[in-house]
Amino acid sequence: MLRGGAAWLAPAQPSSVTFSQIGWERPCLERIACLVLHAPGSLQRAWVPLGARQVDFRSDHDVLRASGEGRFKRIRLVVEGGDLEMFDVRITFGDGATFAPVARFYFKGKSRSHVMTLPGAARVIRWIDFYHQSLPPGRRGKATVRLYGRR
Repeated sequence: MLRGGAAWLAPAQPSSVTFSQIGWERPCLERIACLVLHAPGSLQRAWVPLGARQVDFRSDHDVLRASGEGRFKRIRLVVEGGDLEMFDVRITFGDGATFAPVARFYFKGKSRSHVMTLPGAARVIRWIDFYHQSLPPGRRGKATVRLYGRR
């Protein structure tokens, strides 16, 4: 029921409006490209892949070198292929400064990703040093650690 007690009835036949009547003369992909280029900043700040490192569960220290360009305010670490505990993480920035979050990160089950907000303004990331061990300890195999940045 609509306001005033009037009932809404569906049209008996489908509308005969064409795409050109509503302004879709140009191909759809061109319109979508325009929307993406002029999208709000939140849509343009997607996670950018910065690098990956395959880690062996037998060794306990690795360095993941960032290959992406630009400055980032946040990073995300994602682990695929095995359960992993990561600790003593140290991020080295483009200017040589470092940041060491005081935390241990557990990547297991459905918790495969951790996001860190970097201190200060957006920064260039050179590499990430980290120690790790498999979960449960002693397990053999390999996992892949992926690094993403967000502007």
